[in-house]
Amino acid sequence: MKYLVVLVLLMQSLFLCAEPALEVKKLLEASPDTIEESMDSIYSLKMLKKQGVIDEKANILGDYHHFYFPKKEIVIFGAKLIALDHEYLTDYIGCCVNPGVAVVLKKMDGFNSNEIDAFAKQHSCNINDIEKAHLPDLVIKQVGLANEKAFLFQLSCKQNDKTHEY
Repeated sequence: MKYLVVLVLLMQSLFLCAEPALEVKKLLEASPDTIEESMDSIYSLKMLKKQGVIDEKANILGDYHHFYFPKKEIVIFGAKLIALDHEYLTDYIGCCVNPGVAVVLKKMDGFNSNEIDAFAKQHSCNINDIEKAHLPDLVIKQVGLANEKAFLFQLSCKQNDKTHEY
């Protein structure tokens, strides 16, 4: 009986550790059909907030962007999540909302791009060198790009990524 309790506790902790990465993948998979925030995105963000992975409010707001910096380490596609960009229309301020989610990731030791390349192809996402990513100066300062440029990249799964060839 003791072993069963220990096994259940271990499985629960593994599930909770994996859950945030699954929620980030769900955010990336959600294909925005409109410029408003989707219900799938709202649910996944709510789960990440509930788990204490990200703050209740975005760390940086800019135009239609809502940037979150994880408070806990999340590994997705063999890379560490550095920033999450959730873009959607809240109030109309002009043109050019590009709804969807992009993440800044840091390659970890032994990083293999096969999994993320397949995901990007399947979901019509783009993988960009960090220097080609469209990030506001405040975000660049926050993630410290000057020190880690060789290891950082962006996976963008936004509406324009699905409709444009780059």
